[in-house]
Amino acid sequence: METTKWYAALDTHSCGQPLRIITGGVPQINGSSQHAKSLFFKRHFDSVRKLLLAEPRGHREMTGAIVTASTTPEASFGLLFLNQEGLSAISGHGIIAAVAAWASTGQLSASDAANGVLIDCPAGTVKAFADFDGHEVRSVSFLNVPSFVYAEQLAVKVQGMEARVDVAFGGEFYAVVDMSALGDGDVFNLPKLREWGRLIREEVERRLEVKHPHLDWISGIHGVFFYQRGDASCDDRNPNRLAYRCTAAFAGEQLDRSPGGAGACAHMAVLHSCGSLKPGQQIVYEGITGARIVGSIEGEKDIYGYRAVIPRLTGTAHILGFMNFLLDPSDSLPEGFVLY
Repeated sequence: METTKWYAALDTHSCGQPLRIITGGVPQINGSSQHAKSLFFKRHFDSVRKLLLAEPRGHREMTGAIVTASTTPEASFGLLFLNQEGLSAISGHGIIAAVAAWASTGQLSASDAANGVLIDCPAGTVKAFADFDGHEVRSVSFLNVPSFVYAEQLAVKVQGMEARVDVAFGGEFYAVVDMSALGDGDVFNLPKLREWGRLIREEVERRLEVKHPHLDWISGIHGVFFYQRGDASCDDRNPNRLAYRCTAAFAGEQLDRSPGGAGACAHMAVLHSCGSLKPGQQIVYEGITGARIVGSIEGEKDIYGYRAVIPRLTGTAHILGFMNFLLDPSDSLPEGFVLY
């Protein structure tokens, strides 16, 4: 067998959501900003994204990341985020998994990770912290980019049912939907969520121009965040803690296995806007797998004409393996395939 392409990757998951960090086989990615780097990658290496995320090397729910040089003086490194639709401006589970992997493999020192590192993302610079139990990474927290409500309470018809949809930014734009409005007690009915996500996304984009007021290349609905009020199981230390069961349909028809990253941040912005979540108050999100992340609002900020919040998310991630991939020039499926 002759091989002309070789790629290395570090496979991880954060709360069940897979993330493949590409560590070898891709040359230096040029660009003066993370957005410019993402455009450069898309122009020159999008076939690599398809090859490594799609079947048979990946699967339809696979996501990816590439660690780059930083583009701001203060940041330690940058991240690009890959999915089956293309590249995204941010990924909460991607940040958590990448920091956990880099700290666990010694590419990020324990002291730097514990004290907090700045990471350049296309949507902006975030600050991440790792919490250690001895030499093991126990969890990763990050402070997200300013998140805000873009549009409130849009009435959207979904297969004869009416849902009230809030549109909010958490690094990407999400349509935020209360599952109880759709009359289904099972927030994790996956085929329905996939279909409803597509219909809601199409309807919101048909009725509303969604575009970031400053980063105008971030436009449209990246995902639909479905939530349902859960059992907080509060103890005496957290009497005001909120809890939700949730998932998101994002980047086309991918379903988030984690409780959410950017989608959860968008939801926190919605809750804060309506007075249901105060700064410092904890909120627990439980995803499809039963894994949980903890969120809170670290601060508030007026930006771009919106009242924004700075969300904080804490989750876990684990390394699955060190991967090597080859491309045989005679392979009839050089970019793989995705079946829905």
